[in-house]
Amino acid sequence: MKISQILELEDISLAEPVFSDLIYQEMDELITGSPGMAGKILVDEDDNPAVFAKKDESGVWTGCVTLFREPTLALIDFFEQFDLEIYQEDNETISDAVKEHYSHRLSDLTLPGADDLNPVRVKGIDNLLLKTVGTEKGTTCLDCCCGTGVGFMVMESLGMRPLAYDNDESLISRGFLSGRLKPSRTMWIDGRMINRFIKNKASLACGFMVGEIHSFNAPIWQEIISAACMASEKVLFTTGTEPEIKQVRTWVNDTGKKADIFESDADPIYDRWVCYTE
Repeated sequence: MKISQILELEDISLAEPVFSDLIYQEMDELITGSPGMAGKILVDEDDNPAVFAKKDESGVWTGCVTLFREPTLALIDFFEQFDLEIYQEDNETISDAVKEHYSHRLSDLTLPGADDLNPVRVKGIDNLLLKTVGTEKGTTCLDCCCGTGVGFMVMESLGMRPLAYDNDESLISRGFLSGRLKPSRTMWIDGRMINRFIKNKASLACGFMVGEIHSFNAPIWQEIISAACMASEKVLFTTGTEPEIKQVRTWVNDTGKKADIFESDADPIYDRWVCYTE
């Protein structure tokens, strides 16, 4: 479902330039900085405001999304001038609609990266999930650093409800083009910020072929891994080398989870080493 459909509009633009901007309160100024003629507010099932929309003098509707941040007092005061129409929808439906909006914007503006999928890897990831953490059917599962979406595709085929995120827009764009990623379930964000973009903990977080991990980028990877651990009940990460997976295990254990590692023969390159929690 589109944001415009929820608000019973033919069309609406969102003021925040990219999805990752949605956590910043200063984005409210993009709405309050110019006059409006009418307003609508979309709230979630807990009556928390998720989208503020205004109509300008030319009849164009623009919204700002407060689903992942608290609205400023200036934004609330600005909308008190209108005889507001209030709409309500559940949080997940609104979140998926917002993700779809920005995913289509990303696709329109980003050249897709190369299609690097080895078909053999699909079966390997499928077997790996069944061997370790199981399928978690019907539950929300994170695809951390999703790339072009091979993990998302496999998790979905096993009956999970994957939610993907990555910081490389070209890979995400390729994932959309190939059909492996769904626009309504994908976010272009810094993985260290995942906990700002989800309401409840996921059942499982997976990161397939994280890295390469070197001394110069290890602090960043530690934050990404730690954030995924905090955002989920169980985790599964794969790397190409044994030193990398040992480092990942240390980071996972540092978050209070108990992790095991083993070498897999399913994929000698991408997912050779595995770290997972029961």
